[in-house]
Amino acid sequence: YYYYYYYYYYYTHTHTHTHTTTTTTTTTTYVLLLRTYYVRTYYVRTYVRTYVRTYVRTYVRYVTLRYVTLRYVTYRTYVRTYVRTYVRTYVFVTLRYVYVTLRYVTLRYVTLRTYVRTYVRTYVRTYVRTYVRTLRYVTLRYVRSTLRYVTLRYVT
Repeated sequence: YYYYYYYYYYYTHTHTHTHTTTTTTTTTTYVLLLRTYYVRTYYVRTYVRTYVRTYVRTYVRYVTLRYVTLRYVTYRTYVRTYVRTYVRTYVFVTLRYVYVTLRYVTLRYVTLRTYVRTYVRTYVRTYVRTYVRTLRYVTLRYVRSTLRYVTLRYVT
């Protein structure tokens, strides 16, 4: 943005001159005009985002528990880690013009100030998802049960 303001300052100077019997008093008023202009620009943002993804997969294909055989038991674990880094850089530039007017003389002062501020924020989020798939193929071997004189055989 751009703005300016005026500042007036008055001061009085009195000079007395005495000569023999005559006394002369001279009063002079000076006007000091101070004009200040500001030109200021700022705000620069920079965002840096970084994504890190990690996948972990585990496969167990054959599991035998007594007479039961499980095939293709799959455990899938997805681990996603998101790393977001926000880098904000603020640049403040102030250009100042100062005009000083005293009587017929104008003086100008120019000052330039620059401020740089940087803020870094990092967010880490981790998501874990696990998928379990079991019992795709189930093979029940030979199970024989004998009850008295009867023999049963199951084949699947």
